[in-house]
Amino acid sequence: MTPLLTINSIHSFYGKIEALKGIDLHVQEGEIVALLGSNGAGKSTTLKTISGIVRPTSGDVLLHGKSLVGWAPHQIVEAGIIHVPEGRRIFAGLTVRENLELGGFTLRKEKAAIGEGIEQAFALFPRLKERSEQMGGTLSGGEQQMLAICRGLMARPKLLMLDEPSMGLAPIIVVEIMNIIREINRQGTTILLIEQNAKAALKLAHRGYVMETGHIVMENKADVLRTDDSIVKAYLGA
Repeated sequence: MTPLLTINSIHSFYGKIEALKGIDLHVQEGEIVALLGSNGAGKSTTLKTISGIVRPTSGDVLLHGKSLVGWAPHQIVEAGIIHVPEGRRIFAGLTVRENLELGGFTLRKEKAAIGEGIEQAFALFPRLKERSEQMGGTLSGGEQQMLAICRGLMARPKLLMLDEPSMGLAPIIVVEIMNIIREINRQGTTILLIEQNAKAALKLAHRGYVMETGHIVMENKADVLRTDDSIVKAYLGA
């Protein structure tokens, strides 16, 4: 079965630094795949390379077996890959509803679909409905993260890539965000997840990859990684 996403021997630079040194990974349709590693391992560059923000110097990125290398970021979005970046990056001067409408830009000719997407976002996160006319910049950190995720969902992604969705959030909000990510996947969206909270990520994920200095050094089922001594010591706080 052809994976939804395949990365073959990708090399990418971040500035003058070679951030990815020939990595290989794949994501099957319906999975949650966690990408773990310390700061500077190359995780965010991996997502940026997939989404076309960073151009690889060699290797290939394939969606359903079709190469995306050389595509513009907006073409990759239209193909069905949505990248929710680290730091949320919502539009602070726009309302919650306006942020969501922008997320549905690729569906702009389908007003009914945009309205349906907004209602689905409000069903996932009722707090966003309560704040629909509030400026994005006045939301709490957790609410901004909810909005960033829902803005990504507005484009009906085949693959949703989340970069550090729990960063800077209170533990009770982290639990809520993780539960929603599980529900999004249960409803049919494939997810590639970068998450410093490795314990939470491996509870969610079906499989995981571990990166170190631009290399994939380990790949396995999430429940195997959770019990691997080297992973436990390095990432799970033991």
